[in-house]
Amino acid sequence: MSTGQPAGTTAVNDDPVNQLRAGLEFNRPLAPDHCRDWVHPTFADLVLTRGRLYAPTPWPGGPQRPGECFAAAHACADREGWTYCEGYVLVPSTADHTPYGAVEHAWCLTADGHVADPALVDGYAALYWGLPLTDTFRAAHRKVRGDDAVLTYGAHPFRAQLNEVLREGLPPGALVPVPRTAQQTPEET
Repeated sequence: MSTGQPAGTTAVNDDPVNQLRAGLEFNRPLAPDHCRDWVHPTFADLVLTRGRLYAPTPWPGGPQRPGECFAAAHACADREGWTYCEGYVLVPSTADHTPYGAVEHAWCLTADGHVADPALVDGYAALYWGLPLTDTFRAAHRKVRGDDAVLTYGAHPFRAQLNEVLREGLPPGALVPVPRTAQQTPEET
């Protein structure tokens, strides 16, 4: 879903890819000094570098848990066999739905690769940019982090990001392979 336009635009426009990219670019340099030489100094940098873009799709049914995206996405992934994703979602930041903002979020991908978001009502998300995590990687980190965020702060603002991933990069086998029909990031090609 490349737009061919420069990253980091600050003006709000009608292009969700550029809006979400601007939000991540804003967060990308906000790293403490001791993290500046890491592979990914911030979670936004990791998502911009290794993440994939996903269009919103209607919720396939069942109860939703607004405000509990990380726990709800874990539960759906476990119950349905879907892929857990963590990254950012582009959502309206005001009551009149403008301007948009990038928010850390978790969701699932169904077996056919469509977004299933157990925490946002249909029509609220404009675009997702995130990391589809393998069950093995997710399970290893849930032993410590429980049903909260795997890679980022999640619901606990004093919890550290998964620093070994930011410092060293994602280990092999952490991401679900890209289907041949999906867009690949430069590192995956």
